[in-house]
Amino acid sequence: MKYNLQPLIICVALITTQLLVGCKIIPPEQKKDAQSTPGFELKLRQFKDSNFKQVEATFFTHQSKELVFRVLSNIEQTSQWLERVESLEVLTVYNNQQYLLRTIINSPWPFKNRELITCVNTVFEEKVTAINISSCGDRVPENDQYVRLSQVESSWRIKKITSSLVEINYKTWIDPSGNVPAFIFNSELINSTESDLIKLQTIIDNASMEQFAY
Repeated sequence: MKYNLQPLIICVALITTQLLVGCKIIPPEQKKDAQSTPGFELKLRQFKDSNFKQVEATFFTHQSKELVFRVLSNIEQTSQWLERVESLEVLTVYNNQQYLLRTIINSPWPFKNRELITCVNTVFEEKVTAINISSCGDRVPENDQYVRLSQVESSWRIKKITSSLVEINYKTWIDPSGNVPAFIFNSELINSTESDLIKLQTIIDNASMEQFAY
């Protein structure tokens, strides 16, 4: 049986691209005004007892739910909207909805590169495609070359609102591990997420089914 791994690989990649790409300080509960970035809403939320915030982003498109999923599945296009993923590797395929993935993130100096082992589960329903991502580091021995990220919870929801409107909702929380100050991580999290998703939205809005063979 042939499995399509690409959409899940892309979703896991995005959750780790917010690792320390800058040190600009912003208020911890900052919410981006949707008018400043049309079609976007981004917020940081407190997550359980962690000092690291959860980021949530929502944007809309007039493209179909199926086409949005195909754009996320296009691994050759990933570098156009993600910058820091060094490598992605499928370690185990459990079935056509569940996978074990390894992601290596190229962190800027002086931070050590990060390794993320995740279990990914995708659910296809009539109006919603849901992708849930959680850490599964206990299934793979640690590699001293990297800092293992052992705590992450992330999800994508691609939801059909009307015949001509689709909502894309993204949430992620991650503990970056190592000696990473929470105020630096939180300050950049919303900006880096916005940058990545603006690029993704542009790709989605300019995509067509004719570009895909599946």
